[in-house]
Amino acid sequence: MKSKEKRNILILIGVGLIIICAIWVCTNLINKKDKETVGNPTQETNNISRGEYTKVEQDGSVVNTSKKLHEDKEESGFSVSNISFGEENGETVLKARITNKTGTDQAAFFGNIVLLDKAGNEIGRIPVSVSATQNGETVEIEAYITESYANAYNFKLEK
Repeated sequence: MKSKEKRNILILIGVGLIIICAIWVCTNLINKKDKETVGNPTQETNNISRGEYTKVEQDGSVVNTSKKLHEDKEESGFSVSNISFGEENGETVLKARITNKTGTDQAAFFGNIVLLDKAGNEIGRIPVSVSATQNGETVEIEAYITESYANAYNFKLEK
């Protein structure tokens, strides 16, 4: 090989090494920035609210803060208590304990959680399955829907 060819090969190898180093540095800087953003959310991020009756937790879940929604309720002959309502993993979720106070044993049924705004207008429905209960028995219910209703003011149970 001629010295001119050797020199051109060395230049190409040098340019290639510089490009590889530049890519490596840029990738590490981007990854470091992403880790800092995810690992250390700012105070502003923690205070984001999606509505009057919601707050966003540090883990990204949305929690309903309406006192009216969380009050124990007597609906369709059932007592509803220990109510948890919000959004988890893109789903609106209602969890509660339900006690049969109808005076008789009840077969399993499908009902609806009717979500209400502050004026009492219906804003959405979440289907719910309630297992068979004996009179006075308490069971857990969970109702999920992929639409965003976490900002509801109140709800009622329709049998």
